[in-house]
Amino acid sequence: MEFYMQDIPHEDFLPIFVISAAVIMFGMMYAGFFTIVKLRLVKRYFMVFAYLSWLALVASIYYLGELLRVEPYTQKVLIGAMFGYLVFPHMVYFILEKVHTRYEHSN
Repeated sequence: MEFYMQDIPHEDFLPIFVISAAVIMFGMMYAGFFTIVKLRLVKRYFMVFAYLSWLALVASIYYLGELLRVEPYTQKVLIGAMFGYLVFPHMVYFILEKVHTRYEHSN
């Protein structure tokens, strides 16, 4: 338990700040690319950029967890959050398409 009670070294404050900003940016990039592909504003192969942004987000979250020296339980929560962030947009758009098809195109 002693390991988790240590202060964060002063040298880690700038990397923590930069990685935290990267988490926000890569999260927005994933959501943005995913949305514009699903809205068919760009071709489907742009979805690769969404998944690359998600991978960069996962790497940033992992590195941030290492810098902050999070507990193993918190690491598992972060992994679950990243899995959810990958899966939930797919579920939302699937549900929206089914609702749209059912109520907009039925007579």
